[in-house]
Amino acid sequence: MNLEPVSRVLEEDGFTVEVVSDGPGALAAFRPQHRLVIVDDTIPGGTRASPGSDPPPVELCRALRARSEVPIIILTVSADEDVVVAALDAGADDVVTIPVRARELVARARAAVRRGPEPAAEETTIEIGEVRLDPSGYVLTLDGERVEMTRKEFELLRLLMTNAGQTVPRRMLIERVWGWESTEGKTLDTHIRRIRAKIEADPSRPARIVTVRKVGYRYNRPKR
Repeated sequence: MNLEPVSRVLEEDGFTVEVVSDGPGALAAFRPQHRLVIVDDTIPGGTRASPGSDPPPVELCRALRARSEVPIIILTVSADEDVVVAALDAGADDVVTIPVRARELVARARAAVRRGPEPAAEETTIEIGEVRLDPSGYVLTLDGERVEMTRKEFELLRLLMTNAGQTVPRRMLIERVWGWESTEGKTLDTHIRRIRAKIEADPSRPARIVTVRKVGYRYNRPKR
């Protein structure tokens, strides 16, 4: 679908529009401050695992819903009931069949935004010594050089740095980052090792992220 006419009408109605060409790009571009996501079901770049799995737009919708309550409208070329049900079950707020009249889509967009949550406040950059964490873009830099991290590693480091100087219990780290409890915590320890390998001068003798035995981990502030 050519989204240019729709984008133009949305902009004329006061929306600021950002067009992304595929699913992975949409996930990378999404920010907590966004008020609405419109997903065209012809987008490429999905991760359908098998012929019977969900189509890319549904997977994208589910991934977005896992991290935000942002209103989501899916545009679909299919009026099949199963497609609509799958989209709604994945967290879509509205499903619109293509072709769609631009003014109708704008009205649906305004309604979705009205029903949606207030935009999240811009997250503050965290900087401790040479380590700088930018939550708005999920960017970590060390001595000015960008360090690649997985989303879980980033969230874990952000939680530790937010509470720098304090010991964060293992259970809290697990529940906040993974949302489930673990009696062994091997996943947590593995992620801590990976983070240390990226930000510690000597990962075998960590100075930034230290272990508090039988309690949790603490991110140390640099000594003055």
